[in-house]
Amino acid sequence: MNTRSIYFRLILWYSGLVIAVLLAFGTYTYKSVQSRLYQEMELTFTHRAHQIANNILGKGKSAQEIAEQIRSVYSPEVNNRFIRILRDDHSVLYISDDPKDGRFVATDLNIPAGAIPTRRIQSLPYSISIMIVAVQVESTGERFIIEMGAPTDELETVLRGLRITLIYSLPVVLLIVSAGGYMLVRRSLKPVENIRATAEQITFGNLSNRLPVAATGDALEHLSVTLNQMLERLDNAYQQVSRFSADASHELRTPLTIMRGELESIIQRESGLPETLRERIGSVLEETERLSHITESLFAISRLDAGEGKAKPVTVYLVDLVKMTTDQMLLMAEEKSIEISVENLRPVKVSGDAARLKQVVVNLLDNAIKYTPKGGRIRISITEAHHKAVLSIVDTGIGIPADALPHVFERFYRADKARSREQGGAGLGLSIVRSICQAHGGTVEIESVENKGTTCRVILPLAEAEA
Repeated sequence: MNTRSIYFRLILWYSGLVIAVLLAFGTYTYKSVQSRLYQEMELTFTHRAHQIANNILGKGKSAQEIAEQIRSVYSPEVNNRFIRILRDDHSVLYISDDPKDGRFVATDLNIPAGAIPTRRIQSLPYSISIMIVAVQVESTGERFIIEMGAPTDELETVLRGLRITLIYSLPVVLLIVSAGGYMLVRRSLKPVENIRATAEQITFGNLSNRLPVAATGDALEHLSVTLNQMLERLDNAYQQVSRFSADASHELRTPLTIMRGELESIIQRESGLPETLRERIGSVLEETERLSHITESLFAISRLDAGEGKAKPVTVYLVDLVKMTTDQMLLMAEEKSIEISVENLRPVKVSGDAARLKQVVVNLLDNAIKYTPKGGRIRISITEAHHKAVLSIVDTGIGIPADALPHVFERFYRADKARSREQGGAGLGLSIVRSICQAHGGTVEIESVENKGTTCRVILPLAEAEA
């Protein structure tokens, strides 16, 4: 279990608070019951002491008569009780015999000293404790101290049972409280989980979606509303940027075409141009061509963002598409003595726009050829896994640094800016590939080891008949 999660901490705090309250309540209950039992015993002994004073003690009664009456009425030896009557000068008028079970010796119990009434617990050497209540009474003008006592075993048995009940019930209560706390926390955080799950599904392709608003009237509802307002602002900003990108790329196409035509016309018609000027015009023409390529890529991305990535879905034989595209790009590979092998081609069919899917193959092969040194090798294969078509392009090129891999699909990102510019890259090819794959319900993955090579995998769902 993640001990740093809010689930764990809330359950821990909830369970800890309940256990602390239960411990406090259990301690209070135990102390209250203990005090109540001892008070009840004290009241009973006090009441009996006054009964002895009123009914048994009196003038003219001998010590033997008093002893006989106490034995007859209370039977202290049989009931494991202790009774002792002291005169005002603390001399013993009567003391009960030892109990029949021999649990204690009556003469071992101390005579109280100090103020009366008192209640004391006396521990005897043979592991027994006796509670003794001393009461001062008057009878026929004389003062007596009557002591009533009994072992505390019965009270301790009751208290021991209460302790065992509290101790054994604590783990059960802890388990119930923890389970209840987990259910309560999970139910309370369910709206948060719904918000998280919905937010996880929102991408630039569905920014119009909104988070569920929990009608709780508290901070959670305010958070949902605030996040939806943020998504709306983000959607508006993204739409503005997309429109600007589409409009700018569209508007730039015409002047760039004119500039390129004019420059080509100058070079072709003006034969008397100085060589240096001709080279400069050629350089400007190259940059114009490069700018035209970037503009076309931006325009393509804008159309993909607008949902035109799968404008004409048809059944596409992926093997035929890959073979035809590879044949068209063999010349580029031969110029660098790069071997392209097409192997393990499984005849699978996918549904989509053939032109867009061809653009995916072209961009990936173009990258592989650009960044593979002379004499390298590129392997292309098509397999099927989990009802998906998998197109793999493996090269032995320069590879991509590990810190650059997470960013390769970002627009205008280039791992080696100097080399990419030198080779004509603008950092838009892989972004276009990912947009097309997402429009077809697929994904693209890249694995690379620097100075060893790169593997690109395009994963597309099979056409319905194939699936």
